[in-house]
Amino acid sequence: MNSSKKTGKIYYVLIGLAVVFAIWFAFNLYAHIRRGLDAEETLRQNEIIYGIFNFEEEIVLAARYIMGNDDIVAHLDVFGTSISYAVVQGNDNEFYLDHDLLRRPNSNGSIFLDYLNSVYFTDRSTIIYGHNRSDGTMFYDIQLFLDYEFFWDNDRMTVTTVHDELVYEIFAVFATHINFNYIQVEFADNYEFLSLVYQMKDRAIHLRDITISDEDKILILSTCTGIGPTGRLVLVGRLL
Repeated sequence: MNSSKKTGKIYYVLIGLAVVFAIWFAFNLYAHIRRGLDAEETLRQNEIIYGIFNFEEEIVLAARYIMGNDDIVAHLDVFGTSISYAVVQGNDNEFYLDHDLLRRPNSNGSIFLDYLNSVYFTDRSTIIYGHNRSDGTMFYDIQLFLDYEFFWDNDRMTVTTVHDELVYEIFAVFATHINFNYIQVEFADNYEFLSLVYQMKDRAIHLRDITISDEDKILILSTCTGIGPTGRLVLVGRLL
C-alpha cells in the first residue's frame, strides 16, 4: 500500500471517529439539558404540593384537583429531611419511574406506592419507591440515615391519606440488592411476615430496639444506592 492510500485511510478513520464523538457529545449534552429541565419541573411541582400541604385541609383531594391526577393517593413527609412529596400509585411499578405528577415524561419520576398495596395503607407491609437523584430531590435524603447521629435524632415519618394521618417510627436502615425480596406485600401467615422483619433487622446498618409483632404494620421506603443497577437503600418504620 503506497503512502497516499495510507493517508487516505487514516483520514477516513479520523473522520469516522470525529462523527462518533460528535454524536456522543450531542447525546450527552441533550441528556444533561433534559435532566436539568426535569429537575426544574420536579421542583416546580413540589412547590405546588408544598403549598397544598401547608394551606389546605384536604390535601390529597386538593392535590388531585390541582394537579389533575387521581393517581395521587397520599402525602409523605420524613422528619429532618427534604422528603415531602405527594405519593402516586399506578397500575404497575413502571409508569411512575419516569413520569411526574402531571403524568408527563420526566426522568425524575415520582414518589410512588407499590401497585399491589392498599391506598389506605392497611397492608402489613407498604412500600413506597423513589429515585435517588444527585440534585438532592426525590429519595436522595434517605442516605442521611446512614449517619449514626442523624438516624438517632430523626425517628418519624408521616403519611397523610384521604382519611388519616399515619405516623411511623423509623427502626432500621439497610443496604441490599434486589435478590432480597424486601418488597413483599402479601404473606401466607404471621411467620412469613415476621421472618421478613427479622431479615431486615439482620441487615440493618442502624437499628432501634423495637419489637415488631404480627399485628404491626410497617412502611418501607426504597431507593437506589447509586452503586450498580441492583443496589438498594431502604428505610423502614413501624406504624404507631
